[in-house]
Amino acid sequence: MNIIDLSQELDENTQVFPGDPNLKLLQWSNYAIQGYKSETIFAITHIGTHIDAPSHFNPDGISVEKIPLEKTVILSKAKVLRIKKDDDEKIEPKDLMEFDIVQNDTLLIYTGWSLNRQKDNYFKNNPGLSKLGAEYLAELKINLIGIDSPSIDPAIDKEFSAHRIFSIKNIPIIENLINLDKINQESFIFIALPLKLKYSSGSPVRAIALIN
Repeated sequence: MNIIDLSQELDENTQVFPGDPNLKLLQWSNYAIQGYKSETIFAITHIGTHIDAPSHFNPDGISVEKIPLEKTVILSKAKVLRIKKDDDEKIEPKDLMEFDIVQNDTLLIYTGWSLNRQKDNYFKNNPGLSKLGAEYLAELKINLIGIDSPSIDPAIDKEFSAHRIFSIKNIPIIENLINLDKINQESFIFIALPLKLKYSSGSPVRAIALIN
């Protein structure tokens, strides 16, 4: 079985949403003094490849530690939707209707945008789901939605329409995925486990795909 890592590495150069703090990784102990090495971490919970819990945009939504494991450990129904998009483009229902999407599907959208994650426009011009596109998927009652851009919403949507739609429906969102282009089969095992952070609206995840 082949394991494909779908997660960004995290360091102090990892891009964050404009206005959010950059990650700080500080040495806490070292071999010379304590005899072991450890670090402290300061970071926004929505950094790198991460999950948005419904509480991110819905005050009545569940927080990250309450997301059922069945939503983030997918043994058979995960699918990659290859929908190439460029600067500020929206994913519309007509793009999604090209695929056989059914209830409880876990959908990972490959736009190709992750190739820009070291560029200045990564957060400024990212593509994402239109409001109508998000409503279309929410009505299908999908299990989880992921994307290879920093937000499920296109950067030009300042209302965060898709976030709000999925939060109300208790559909988790995973953002900043990478390597979706390396998945070459229609369905696969997908695992994206967040830290069990009580009352948190999100958490970094280590997302992987298992390919037979």
